[in-house]
Amino acid sequence: MSEQIIPRKSLSPRTPSGKKYIRPSVILLMSFKNLFFKKLRTSLTILGVVIGIGAIVFLVSLGLGLQRVVSQQVIGSQSVKAIDVNSSKPRLIRINDEAISKFRKLGHVESIAKTFSFPGKSSFKGATIDTVIYGSDEAYLELGSFKVSAGRNKIENESEIIINNTLLSTLGIKDAEKALRQQITVIVPAESTADQLKSDFRRELTIVGVVDNGSSAEVTTSDKVFIQAGMTSYSQAKVITDNKDAVPAVRKQLEALGFTTTSPIDTLDQINQVFTLLNLLLAGFGGIGMVIAVLGMFNTLTISLLERTKEIGLLVSLGARKRDIRRLFLIEALALSLIGAVLGLVLAWVTGASINTFLATLAKSKGVENLFTIFYIPFWLVAAVLLFTVIIGLMVVTFPARRASRVNPIDALRHE
Repeated sequence: MSEQIIPRKSLSPRTPSGKKYIRPSVILLMSFKNLFFKKLRTSLTILGVVIGIGAIVFLVSLGLGLQRVVSQQVIGSQSVKAIDVNSSKPRLIRINDEAISKFRKLGHVESIAKTFSFPGKSSFKGATIDTVIYGSDEAYLELGSFKVSAGRNKIENESEIIINNTLLSTLGIKDAEKALRQQITVIVPAESTADQLKSDFRRELTIVGVVDNGSSAEVTTSDKVFIQAGMTSYSQAKVITDNKDAVPAVRKQLEALGFTTTSPIDTLDQINQVFTLLNLLLAGFGGIGMVIAVLGMFNTLTISLLERTKEIGLLVSLGARKRDIRRLFLIEALALSLIGAVLGLVLAWVTGASINTFLATLAKSKGVENLFTIFYIPFWLVAAVLLFTVIIGLMVVTFPARRASRVNPIDALRHE
């Protein structure tokens, strides 16, 4: 075995002091020859690394993909630059024109959207349904990009109203188109308006759109409908900042004015925390396969050391230094690790891409417009996996390499 692996040209070079040494190129060549000398063992070791790395990348990319999908679904069309402003004491601290004027003077405020919101009732052809009634300005309506089932998601004058599918189904109307241009009456009890009205508000409006939003019955009309009735305090305002980094500072200023605030960023932070734990759990499951791969690599290198004891002794007698012997095993370990890591990444990417393609095709056949990437492999994950594999390879080879470098050449040459 030794005669087949050790090249003759390795005997020639000497250091300036006259000592023999092994050329680095020869060590590299010997390492790869040793790897492929036992092809089955090498292949099985690489296969273990492929499965371990592939499992980790596949599961983590699944977690990352799901995180993106959930974030998109939860946030929807909401801008991460938006801040929802409410009053915990609507009778004392009101979101009125004076407050809106103060909001506009704050730094980094780009625009402000406003809406009224009241619990009330909707009356349609003798049926009365508990309903959440909104009165929004144009800016607020533009922030909500809901799927339109019929008509339009825009209020053009004070006589129009948009209803949602939940109210439509509660009324027993199956075809959304049939609801368009029908008259519906909205009723807001005076006690729901925080003393803004002395008597119940009642108005007959024309349905111009049906949208798919909310699990409760909801209707939306123009804010001017309620302003004309004498209401001056909005239920909520959305303050849009000029950049998302300004959101925390603007929120503090709004809260200093006595208002309560929420932001889509809060939801994103909660989602990220949950999925960080999920990704760690998924990586842990994938890591089980990597542990098996590491044990296989350690076993391969240890057996290789035992089989090549005589060869190592011969190398030492020919002038190989301890670091030359360590490099021999180091190169073998890194080669096993990196080849397995690259193939594992390719396996995970091909599998994930195939599932994404299948789901996209299935979604299109079902008429689903919004397509999501379930498996997502960012560049940082690829870089992290390669770095992780190199570190694992270095850790695994430490013991065999150190043991090999301490071999006594005389005893080694006697080894059978």
